[in-house]
Amino acid sequence: MLCSTCHDIVDKNNGEAYTVEELSRLKAEHETWTAALRKAGQAWRMSYSSIDYLNVPRVAMLPGGDVVQQAAQRAGLDPTRPFSGQGFAPGMFVGTVRPVFESWRGHAVPLGEARLDTIRQGMYVAFNAPMRSRNVSNRPFPRPLTGTWQDDPYLSFRLGGRTVMIRYDPQWLTTTTAGTDLVSAATEQATYAGIGLVVGESADAIRISALFFGKPQTAEGAFMKYVIQGEDETVRMVSVDDFETGLSSHGSGSRLLGATRDSSSDDVTVALHFNELEVDPGQIQRETFRQLMRVVPEFRRDLTVAVGNLVTHSGLTGLPKPLDIAAAHLAGEPKVWSTHSINALGTLLADVEVAFALVRGVRRGQLDDLHQALLAESESYLGAVEVNLRRPTHQRFYGVSPRYRLIEADLRLLYSAKEYYGELGDWDHRPHELLDEWESEEIFKSVAWEEDKEQSAADERQAEEEMSGWLAMIDPDEAAAD
Repeated sequence: MLCSTCHDIVDKNNGEAYTVEELSRLKAEHETWTAALRKAGQAWRMSYSSIDYLNVPRVAMLPGGDVVQQAAQRAGLDPTRPFSGQGFAPGMFVGTVRPVFESWRGHAVPLGEARLDTIRQGMYVAFNAPMRSRNVSNRPFPRPLTGTWQDDPYLSFRLGGRTVMIRYDPQWLTTTTAGTDLVSAATEQATYAGIGLVVGESADAIRISALFFGKPQTAEGAFMKYVIQGEDETVRMVSVDDFETGLSSHGSGSRLLGATRDSSSDDVTVALHFNELEVDPGQIQRETFRQLMRVVPEFRRDLTVAVGNLVTHSGLTGLPKPLDIAAAHLAGEPKVWSTHSINALGTLLADVEVAFALVRGVRRGQLDDLHQALLAESESYLGAVEVNLRRPTHQRFYGVSPRYRLIEADLRLLYSAKEYYGELGDWDHRPHELLDEWESEEIFKSVAWEEDKEQSAADERQAEEEMSGWLAMIDPDEAAAD
C-alpha cells in the first residue's frame, strides 16, 4: 500500500508513467526518509561511566543545554574557560553532569549502518562504537588546532563501508585521565558514545564535530557501584541484568529485560513521570490524554487514568534512599518495561519533585511510541515505568484509584458512591464544574460522569468495617453477637 505522500505524487500525474517497480522505489525512498525524521525527533540518552569530552559553550546553546551550564556553575567551574588549570572543579563537574545525560532531551539521529544514506551535513548525530584515536600526542592538554584533519586529533571507526571521523578540541577534555585514555586508544580500540554535528559527508567518509563524548556505563560497572552504595536489603534482590540500561544511541531508550518483547499485545499499566514544579493544574491530564489519543487507536481505546505524586524524600517519610527506591522499582522479577535505568531513576527521585499519570489498559507494544510522543510534546515529561501492583514498592507509590476513563473518543469522569453521597449521604458532592472544564478543552466527542463500581464496592466494604468498629466501641457484646 502507498502512503498519502506517494498517492499524491501519483494523483498529480493522473496515475500515468509509474510502473510497479517505480512505485516500489518511491515508497521505499519515502519510508527511509520518514524513518530518519522519526529518529531525528527522538530524544537521545546515555548512561555514562565517565564524561571524557564536553565542549560546554557549544552544548549550552542546545535546547536543554542550560542544565550543563548550571552543573558547571554548581561545581565551581568557569564554563567559558577550558578545563585545564581549573583545579578540582572539572572532576566535580564530571560527577555532577554525568546523570544529566540519562534524562537528556537533546534530539539526534542515531548513527547506524541502516541509516547512513539519510545522513546529511548539518544533522546532529549520536554515535556509540569501538573506535581508534588519531593524531594524538602524549601531551593533549592544551594543544592549538590547525584546522586540518591531517594534523588535528579525531576519533575514527568504519561503518557501512565509510570512515566516520569525529574531531574534538583537546582543551575541552574533562580530565587528564581522559587525555591519557585517548592516547591509549591510538593503539587499542576504546568504546566512546556521544553527540556531534555532521560537518561533511562523502561516498567514503562522514566527518563530525563532537559536542561531547564519554565511555558508556556497563551493566557490571553500574551493578558494582550500586553494591557499594545501596542498602543491604535491596542489594540482595538485584543482579547485573537489572543494570542493563538500554540507554544508547540505538533504539528508544527503554528497557524490558529477561522477557520477550513480543508480549506487545498485553494490556499493562504504566506510570508516566512529570516534573511537578513545571506543570499547571490539569496540565498532566491534558498532555497525557492528547498523546494517548494519538498513540492508541480509537477502536481499541478503553483506558483509565489517575494522577498522583511520588513522595520519596527519606527525611520526611522514613522511606529508603532514592537509589534504593529506584532499585526496588526496576530490579527483580517479573521484569518491567522502563525508560529509566536504576541510576537515572535514583537521581531523578533525589533531585526532582515527581508527579505521575497512571494509565491502565495501554498495550505494551504502544509504550515506546507513547514515550516518544510525550518527549516530543511535553517539556515537563521525565520518563515512564511499567507498574506491577504485585510489587510492594509499586503498590506503595501507585496504588491510587482511577479518576478518568478514555473510551474511544469520549471522556468519563469517574466517581464512587462515597464521593456522590458524601460523609452524611445527603446530596450529590461531585465537582460538576469539571464537566464544563473538560468540555471546553474540545478534545473529546463527549464528557460525562461514570460511576466507578469497583471503587464504590470498596468504599462500601470500608464503611461496613468502620461501622462494625464503631458498634464494637459502643456495645462490645452486641458487636460480638453480630
